[in-house]
Amino acid sequence: MTTKTDSKNNLFSWQLVCAFLVLFFGGVGFAATSMLLRLPTNNSCNNLALLFSSATNRLYCAQLRADDNTVEGYLDAIGLVSNLGDDHPLSSEVNRYITAWSDRILAIAEEEYHQGNLEEAIAIAERIPTREANEELIAQKIDNWRRVWEEGEAVVADIEEKLRRGQWNQAFLASVQLLDIDNAYWSSSKYDEMVRTITLAQEESAELDDAFAAIRQGGIDNLIKTIEIASRISESSFSYDRAMELAGDAESQIVDLVRNLIDERNWSEISRVARKIPNNSPLRNRANDWSSLASAGRNANLNTISGLNLALAQLDKISSDSGVYAESRELRRRWNLQKEDLVYLTEAKDLARPGNINNLQQAIARAEFISDENPLYSEAQREIRRWTREIQVKEDQPYLNRARELASRNTVSGWQEAITQAQMIEPNRALHSEARNLIGQWRANIQRVEDQPTLDRAIGLGNQGRYQEAINVASGIGANRALHSDAQTRIRTWRREITARQNFDQASQIAQNRDAQSLSRAITIARRIPSSTDVSAEGRNAVNSWSEQLLAIARRTNSLQEAINIAEMIPSGTSAYNAARRDIQQWRSRLAPPPSAPRNNNADPNNVTPRNNDSRSEPTPVPENEFPPEPTLEQTSF
Repeated sequence: MTTKTDSKNNLFSWQLVCAFLVLFFGGVGFAATSMLLRLPTNNSCNNLALLFSSATNRLYCAQLRADDNTVEGYLDAIGLVSNLGDDHPLSSEVNRYITAWSDRILAIAEEEYHQGNLEEAIAIAERIPTREANEELIAQKIDNWRRVWEEGEAVVADIEEKLRRGQWNQAFLASVQLLDIDNAYWSSSKYDEMVRTITLAQEESAELDDAFAAIRQGGIDNLIKTIEIASRISESSFSYDRAMELAGDAESQIVDLVRNLIDERNWSEISRVARKIPNNSPLRNRANDWSSLASAGRNANLNTISGLNLALAQLDKISSDSGVYAESRELRRRWNLQKEDLVYLTEAKDLARPGNINNLQQAIARAEFISDENPLYSEAQREIRRWTREIQVKEDQPYLNRARELASRNTVSGWQEAITQAQMIEPNRALHSEARNLIGQWRANIQRVEDQPTLDRAIGLGNQGRYQEAINVASGIGANRALHSDAQTRIRTWRREITARQNFDQASQIAQNRDAQSLSRAITIARRIPSSTDVSAEGRNAVNSWSEQLLAIARRTNSLQEAINIAEMIPSGTSAYNAARRDIQQWRSRLAPPPSAPRNNNADPNNVTPRNNDSRSEPTPVPENEFPPEPTLEQTSF
């Protein structure tokens, strides 16, 4: 048993030894293979070796470091060889390398400078070890970089200032100066950037012009449009300040308009404005308060207790730092009063519902508790006036009914008693106007009864042609009497008859002279007589007779021209007018000179008829029997 255990232990030990040998020799083989495959390196360039190495080896190691083509590599390379003295055999070659490596570092700094990294370029240049050969060059290079940079920044600042003023053309001209700067960053990248900036600023400014146009037009919708346009301008834009100023102006105007709408209690318009305010606008919080205020106002307008309670609850949503907090406090005060007085008005209406005088008086007393500061005051006063009228009607209607009953007898005494009864309704009472109208009618009835005999007597006199007597009688009906207008109408008719008769008598008296002028004047006077008068027919007959006499005188006249003149006195519408016009035509044709005979060139020149020197004298009078026969007289309207 012991022998088997020892054998197992010995076997395990040999296995461990074999495994160790495999791992050891395998590791040695892997290390050897790796060393064979690695690139050869110079162990003489490590830090420890460099402490004891020769100048040749240091220069070699420096060249290896410089092959990295980085600032750090060139600086390390310079650092490895920079401590050799000027009397060293390799000093000239080392100096040549140091100069070349310094130039390479400066070239890297120049690249950074042209890429727009001024501070990085200066930092790189300042790391170059200064020597008498390159110290002034590095300083000049850095100064030049800074000068160019300041020049570029000045041009950009000028462009930005012009953009802020909206001077687009000047900004484009200023940007051209960047092309002249001796730096790739400023003449290329920055120039392209500024051109894009100017173009974008122009587009944003054009968009902002629409906002200016909208705010000039005014109105809620245009002001909100202004805010929406201005909010699209980014903070980096050169139009941003102008956009914010414009938006602020529009917001201020909206606040003023909403304040006016609140004063006018135009809740629907306030709600519409609140909905239109953009979410990104500074007015959004105010708009929420406007919406709450408008909703409260609409509920308060219901004029119910529940509506007022809901309105007051909605006012609680408006915080003390709100722009409409003061208005909400005032509305709360008014709506609390309105709610209290609404109870009074409701009770008053309930009391007035039965409609009797006692209930109406109680309703008025209850409604009078509502003060003139309460929004319900106007409604309460309307109800009070209505109830007061109902009371007055109920109190005075019996007087009016009794007056109508008395007047229905249609007698003077009945009308007088009716007037006395109606006069019991005092002024400023509901039925006073109706009573006054009835009193006027009844007084007119009394006056007609009193004055009708006088008017009838005057009419009788007028029918007899005793016009002046009729006028004297009718004038006894004074003004403000019921028949005064009828009497005056009759008087005007009778006076017209008197005037017509006077005109006829005057014309007849003048016509008795029998001459043409008198007859013409008589006709003129007689034709003034109105056709509605009694003497008009007599005057028409006289005018026709006088016109016939005028025509007869014209026909007896020896002179044709005088005959024409007399006949033309006969007016149209008379019986002799047509005959007179025919005679005038014939007489004028006789007065016309005969047409001259045509000249005969073959006639004997010695056979000349002597010319009558008196050819312009009047023609020989025509005997009376040579006048045309007298035409039949036509009867015409006068």
